Amino acid sequence: MKNQNKDEINIYSNDFLKLMNSIHVRFLEVNSINYNELLRKSLEEIGEFFDLDRIYIYHFSKDPTFMKIECQWNKKFIKPKREIIEDEVVYAFPWLIRQIKSKDFIVLNNITEFPVDATFELEAFNMEGIKSSLILPLKDKNKLIGFIGFETLSESIIWQSEQIKVLNNISKFLEFIKARITKLKEYESLLNGQTILLDNAASQIWALSNVTSYATVNEAHAEFFGKKKSDLEYKDLYDIFDVNTANKLSENNWELFRNDEPAEKELKIKNWKGEDRLLQVKSKPIKDESGNIKYLVCTAQDITEQRIAEAELYKAKVEAESANIAKSQFLANMSHEIRTPMNGIFGFLELLESSNLSLEQKEFVREAKSASDILLNIINDILDFSKIEAKKLVLEKISFNLRTVIEDAVSLFVPKTLEKGIQLYTIIDPTIPDEVIGDPSRLKQILTNLLSNGVKFTDAGEIAIKVDYFEEENDIALLTFEVRDTGIGISGKDIQKLFKSFNQADASTTRKYGGTGLGLSICRELVNMMDGEITVDSVLDKGSIFRFCVRLKISKRASEHISIFEKVNDVNILIVDNDENSRKITSSYLKGTGLHIIEVDGAGEAISTIISNNDTKNKISIVIIECEIPGMNCYELARTLKNIPIAKHIKLILLMSRYKGDFKAAMEYGFSSYLTKPLKRDDLLDCIAVNLGLKKEDEEHFEDSNKNVVKNIYDLSEIRILLAEDNEVNRKIFISMLKSRGITCDVALDGKEALRKVSEEDYDIVFMDCQMPVMDGYEATAEIRRIEENRKHTKIVAVTANAMEGDSEKCIKSGMDNYITKPINFGIVFKMIEESIIDKKHNTIDYSRIIDNYINEFSRDTGLDIEDALEIFEDYIRCLPDLLNGINDAINTKDLKKLAKFAHELKGSSGTLRINSVHELAKMLDKKALEEKLDECNEIFGQIKDLFYKI
Repeated sequence: MKNQNKDEINIYSNDFLKLMNSIHVRFLEVNSINYNELLRKSLEEIGEFFDLDRIYIYHFSKDPTFMKIECQWNKKFIKPKREIIEDEVVYAFPWLIRQIKSKDFIVLNNITEFPVDATFELEAFNMEGIKSSLILPLKDKNKLIGFIGFETLSESIIWQSEQIKVLNNISKFLEFIKARITKLKEYESLLNGQTILLDNAASQIWALSNVTSYATVNEAHAEFFGKKKSDLEYKDLYDIFDVNTANKLSENNWELFRNDEPAEKELKIKNWKGEDRLLQVKSKPIKDESGNIKYLVCTAQDITEQRIAEAELYKAKVEAESANIAKSQFLANMSHEIRTPMNGIFGFLELLESSNLSLEQKEFVREAKSASDILLNIINDILDFSKIEAKKLVLEKISFNLRTVIEDAVSLFVPKTLEKGIQLYTIIDPTIPDEVIGDPSRLKQILTNLLSNGVKFTDAGEIAIKVDYFEEENDIALLTFEVRDTGIGISGKDIQKLFKSFNQADASTTRKYGGTGLGLSICRELVNMMDGEITVDSVLDKGSIFRFCVRLKISKRASEHISIFEKVNDVNILIVDNDENSRKITSSYLKGTGLHIIEVDGAGEAISTIISNNDTKNKISIVIIECEIPGMNCYELARTLKNIPIAKHIKLILLMSRYKGDFKAAMEYGFSSYLTKPLKRDDLLDCIAVNLGLKKEDEEHFEDSNKNVVKNIYDLSEIRILLAEDNEVNRKIFISMLKSRGITCDVALDGKEALRKVSEEDYDIVFMDCQMPVMDGYEATAEIRRIEENRKHTKIVAVTANAMEGDSEKCIKSGMDNYITKPINFGIVFKMIEESIIDKKHNTIDYSRIIDNYINEFSRDTGLDIEDALEIFEDYIRCLPDLLNGINDAINTKDLKKLAKFAHELKGSSGTLRINSVHELAKMLDKKALEEKLDECNEIFGQIKDLFYKI
């Protein structure tokens, strides 16, 4: 039918309907397997019908720059379009592809119809021998997916419009079939994937069409009951299982259907072996358009072993907690039992040391005290480690002076470093905050542990402590500490186990140097709790550098301690020290003062510097001399300078080791002051300020050589002390230590007796043992607080051998004011006694001085004569104690209404009598009470009391 007339076209149209019907019928049962075969047969039928030589279908690949023949047909003895089916480059035929994309069909009756720009296409047609061609685009939802080509090679034909129309309809049908097959393949792939996943899933999966009927299941669910999928799918529960199993499953299903929403529950049921298994079932309803449940999809995990493991774990947890409680109780008891005899050992050694002993006996006592200190440190390490292990170690959050904590920690090791001939340096960044918030005792513990190791493992050289500071956001101080020594060092393989519990670098160090091996482990935990980290660098036989950082909240920034030097100009200070590190430290502490610093390393250079600068702006005002300079010693240098007329005015400060210097001898050589090493910055600044006349000498701080001595400016007979202690040894030590300082005390043998004595006598301070017969210290304190409700508050200090976490809180909660542990540090005891004497002194107001200071001004302002004014003042003084006590009680009980009432009364009476300083503070107190700011009220009341003590 290459060239039909009109009659032939009609016949052709009828035959075409038969052709289309044949193709439609053929594709009724098309699937992904038979599609290609049916398509090839259809192309053959179309080619024979239209008497064509060959037909082909191209489809574009996922990469649209490539295409590939999907199916082709050709007459016998006609070459196929492509002998080898493979990807072809789309733009090998640029003109043709443009036409396909832009037109509904491309007709070529003969090759002469190719335009000039169809060079590649013309070449291909000539090579293949194509005479004429019709090409129709194939689309899926208006997206071009390929094209179908109809060709003649034996002769040229003229494509009629009716032919084109018919073949276009055929291509549309083939487009539809292709889209259907594509979707079918995608769906089959999805189903196959889902089937693989479902049947290989470890979890059980099934779908229910109603309470008692399965829709589908996976292999895992079928295998659980020892069945196949086909045994369960589309079956009723009661046709599959025994009655008990079916009832249990249907009850479970009914509950899940009733929920009508995603649900989760546990189901106990027997498997095919008859074993009770626990399934965790999760369900999700699948609903139709009306909102009715079409399917209920369920998944299940067998959690039997998990529950058994959890039960075992819980049992182990309970046993561990019980063991932990028992361990904590054991530790608390051991702490008490060990510390009680340790208190006796320390106390009697201290008493023995203060008696008349021979040199040999004093040496014995010193060694016994040293051994006792070591034992106590071991006990403390073990207790700390136990607290950390039990997660019961809690850090304090209090404001403390950072520099003081660092310097105090270093000071502890001065005697040992002097004994071993080791240099000890402290370099502290001058900009560090004055006060931070944290746990000072634990920070000091870290430092002392690292310093102790440095001293222990260093026999020559030096130990240096460097502290730097960086401020982070939100007023957080990042403090970095470096402890460097020139000791035995640590090998690389041993560094790895250095911070592990009960470890030292190697076993031989334990034998030689002793120790528990817990110190660094405890340090690491403490540093971690302070939001920091600790590291170490070390070289064997060269030394070690321990570095750690902590983060602490800034409470008070670097003070204006150096502002006092703003009053002076052109002050030059000469530092004479042959140790460069020591010179640099001294110099750094004077940084920012405005003082001009000159450093020299010997006596000769010092003398020449003083003489050469005498008539210049660098004239020396103060010389700081290290006591052990070589050549001419410090005393000879001082005497020489005092004999030089131009140097007589210079103030000399001796920098000496605490245990080596003799300041009385130094004064004879012309020294005006002395400072001990390791040098403390504030001591240095105070000393220089005194020598420059910027501070009075009595303001200068010198450390008391005997910390246990109460200052003699107070009458010790004024203090009333009660000791409540049942242990005879502890009583004897306590009484003897007080007696050695000229203090006496009353004694109670148990809490009940302590309660009676306090109710009968007026004591200033009670030292209360916590564990006593009849009535313990906690109960006795609570009773004392109850009966003294309208009496003076008695200061009660807990004395206990318990040192576990929570013990101090228990003491404070029972009403005690303070807390000390055994073995007792009597330095702390005497400090508490001193504070009580000071409090007692301050609590006695000299009311007559109020009259003397203010009555004349009041009389002058009011016009009253002195006698009338005196009467008013006497009434004020008579009411004042009750008024102040009322304010104190109101603050203690947090009764802000009562506080405002008393503050208002004090404000009015003080203002009337022209006691303006008290009046202003009372006005502030009244305001803060109304604002309910209790802390500020307490602070203001302290200022009011101070004013009355000073009036």
